[in-house]
Formats: sequence, structure tokens, C-alpha cells
Amino acid sequence: MKDLILIDDHALLRKGIAAYLAEHSDWRIVAEAEDMGGIPDIIAQFGGRERDGVLIAVVDIQLKGDGPNALASNGYKAVRMLLDAGIRSVVFSSHDTSACIEKAMSEDVGARGFVSKVSDEQMLLSAIDTVADGRTFIQPDLAAGLLERRGVFSVLSRREQQTARLIAEGLTNEEIADALGIKVTTLENYLSVIYEKLGCADRAELMERLR
Repeated sequence: MKDLILIDDHALLRKGIAAYLAEHSDWRIVAEAEDMGGIPDIIAQFGGRERDGVLIAVVDIQLKGDGPNALASNGYKAVRMLLDAGIRSVVFSSHDTSACIEKAMSEDVGARGFVSKVSDEQMLLSAIDTVADGRTFIQPDLAAGLLERRGVFSVLSRREQQTARLIAEGLTNEEIADALGIKVTTLENYLSVIYEKLGCADRAELMERLR
């Protein structure tokens, strides 16, 4: 069996994907969720058990929280939770910058594929099939940008790379300093070196370079 889980807060999009796969593939939708609140039920039903076929989840990065007053929360956590339960994921999102791709595909998150929502359903199907075969998949034109970004990081030291990645995620200087366990003044010194190495005039130019 080739079973698929759809996790996205847009019901029409889930319906469109399901219709396309029903017509063009032998994948079947066995579960859906529109927010983080649906993840535990999916894991309870499908996680951590032997299965005859394959099971893949398609997950959007941006998911709502699990309560009426909860703030929107990233699907990165959902991907990690699913992977810990033995379910591999393909991220399907409009948040398709190199920074988002790198985070999604990192060891901490663990996505096995990444496709932009501006692409077509065939690209998504290719990603799903590739991940089902035990390989990873990044949409080709997005992969080119990711390689360029990694080339940028190659000139930075390990601590400078950590700093740059946190900047790309939109954290403030104070938040970055706290995350790295350093003083803000020390962080500012790192930033000066990063700007010089990458030829950036300021933080805004650096963030554009890291997209």
C-alpha cells in the first residue's frame, strides 16, 4: 500500500492534491490535519508500527497552533514529531527560501523532501515517490539557490555560520546573543566580521544575501 497524510490548513489545497493523486497515481490519502492539534491523533494511529507498504506525510511549514488562542506555529515541529514516530515527510510550502529549505532538511527537523507551492502537482508527486524510495528530494531550481547559499556559508567560521543562520531566521541581536550564550557586544563583533567577509553593508543586505 502507498499511503499519504496531508497536513495543511487550506482545505481546498488538500482537496486538490487528493484529486490529482487519485487520478495520476496509486497513492491514497489515509489521514488529514489542518493544524498542530491533529498531529498527536495521526501519530497514535500510524506511528511506530510495522506496515506492509509505505507511509509519507506532506506538511506545510506554517501551521496553526492547537488551541483557540494559540499563535501560528511552524510545521518544522510537526515534521520532527512525525519522523520520531517513523513517518517521513515532504515539506510543501510557499515559504521556499534557502533558509527555510536548509532548516527543514536539517538533522534537527528531518524532512526528506521540499517542494514549493508555486510548483505543480507533478513536482510534488515526484518528491513523494522519491522519498518513498528512500531518497531525498529538493525541487531542482530551489536546490540551486541552496547550493549558492551554502557556498556563502563556506567562508564563515562555525560560530559565524551559527550567527548568520539565526539572523536569517529573523532573530534580534538580543535573541541571538542569548541563544549563543554570548554578550551582545561580542555578537556585534561577529556581525562586523560577517559583513566584511560577505561584502554586506548592513543587516538588511545580509538577510537578502542569505535568503
